[in-house]
Amino acid sequence: MFLSKLFHLSCLLPGLAYCVTGMADELPLTAEERQWLSDHPVIRIAPDPDFSPFEWITKDGVYHGMAADYVWLIEKKLGVRFEVIHGYKWSQIIAMSQQHEVDLLPAVGRTEQRERYLLFTLPYISVPGVLVSSDIHESIEELGSHKVAVVRDYMWDDLVSNLYPDTLIKRVDDLKFGLELTALGAVDAMVTDLASATNMIQQTNINNLHIVSDASPKLGHMELSMGVRNDWPQLRSILDKALASLNPAEIITIRSKWIKFNEPAFWRDRNFWYSLLIALAAVLLLISGFIIWNRMLKNQVALRTRELQSAQKQLMQAEKMETIGRLAAGVAHEVKNPLAIIQMGVDYLSQEIPRDKVTAEVIKDIDDAVRRADRVILGLLDFSRDKKLELKQGSLNDVISSSLHLVDHELRQRNIKAETFLAENLPTMALDANKLQQVFINLFMNAVHAMEQNGELRISSEVKRLEEQADLAHDNGGLFRINEQVIRVEVADTGPGIREQDKAKIFELFYTTKAVGEGTGLGLSVTRNIINLHHGIIDIVNRPQCGASVILLFKLNEGENR
Repeated sequence: MFLSKLFHLSCLLPGLAYCVTGMADELPLTAEERQWLSDHPVIRIAPDPDFSPFEWITKDGVYHGMAADYVWLIEKKLGVRFEVIHGYKWSQIIAMSQQHEVDLLPAVGRTEQRERYLLFTLPYISVPGVLVSSDIHESIEELGSHKVAVVRDYMWDDLVSNLYPDTLIKRVDDLKFGLELTALGAVDAMVTDLASATNMIQQTNINNLHIVSDASPKLGHMELSMGVRNDWPQLRSILDKALASLNPAEIITIRSKWIKFNEPAFWRDRNFWYSLLIALAAVLLLISGFIIWNRMLKNQVALRTRELQSAQKQLMQAEKMETIGRLAAGVAHEVKNPLAIIQMGVDYLSQEIPRDKVTAEVIKDIDDAVRRADRVILGLLDFSRDKKLELKQGSLNDVISSSLHLVDHELRQRNIKAETFLAENLPTMALDANKLQQVFINLFMNAVHAMEQNGELRISSEVKRLEEQADLAHDNGGLFRINEQVIRVEVADTGPGIREQDKAKIFELFYTTKAVGEGTGLGLSVTRNIINLHHGIIDIVNRPQCGASVILLFKLNEGENR
């Protein structure tokens, strides 16, 4: 039995040797290279223990990754055995390779420093370098003197040190730790390759990092080669031929197995945020425009409503005044004739009845009452007369002076001083002198009655430019406008002024603040009507010091309004 097994084994060994030799024979190797393989059946390789997805060592010592798949394919083609040395950090592996304690580094980047102790095959893996950061950066140039992490002794360590000497480099032992430091903000960014970054971010579920492509591109691509100890040039040549012999299907299978680039989330795209901000700005602009337009429309509606309400009030007032005028005319005509008869009776009785004190006082009281009633009737008739004016070019100063002369006796009786400040060369205007004389006499007498004794009456006229909206407080008809030049007349007294509760009613028909029997309540109503017929406005305000001021505004002739 033992001899039989030994016979079968002796037959099997030459077959295995033929298979291995046959695989190597498929490569275009020289005799010297074939002899070298025969002399070195075991080659020590030292993979990076933590360089996924390219290569890494599992906890149970199994070699995995893209480079590992290439290594096992080449091992079959060459008929040698690759002995995996593990249990060391990458920095230790680099030091071991310098001392030729390992023969081959399966996946290593080519740098000037490494060329001193390694021979490199042609690159068989190429991946772009990227910047990984938790902040928004366009490229590594933006980092300036910031802190950047790199894996110790990786090609990025040498590259960043040479290209950006001002950058503060934080060297870490593995990619995972570097990305964690970046996510926590301990460093500003990390430089690595795209495949390693995306793979590790997916594994660790770090969600606050984004990858910045190098637009320069100064980081270039990480090209991985196999690094051979520099005293074994034959092995580098053999590996180049083995890599070149791999068919495209094998290469595609390996790459698709390990490199899976997922599309970055749209919300991590800077252009997405720019577009979103622009869209939001446009929406806000539209909303703001709509709000402004709505408010403008609301203001216009409110203004139009006020204008309609004002017009309605004016219409109602005009209608009321017309009704009152007709009523006043009828009452005046009906009452005036009986009053005339009463007056004649009083005159007759005063001559026929013997004069004693009591009789004389009774007849005098009747006479006073009839005359007061007659004044009311005359006022009503004047209020209800046809409102056509007899207009002629004239000076307001002349009207004021003649009116003041007519009340001079009353002023002297009450010891009231009258001062005039009438503008020289005051422009003439179309006016009814008699009507305006009635206006000023009424205003002067109202002032006299308000002051009673020892007061001061101040009358002024001027050409004035309207500068404040307050000047047009009673311009309900919109006769005047700001910056328009007007003739302004002011009648001011030193009396007690106008009570607040009387301001709104002072121009109403039959409203008076005088004692019973002293006023009819027609004076200011008639005055305002006459001013309105002259296309002017009237306003009464209290003076800051004391007393009241009556302000009259009249339009200038068209040729004089500059």
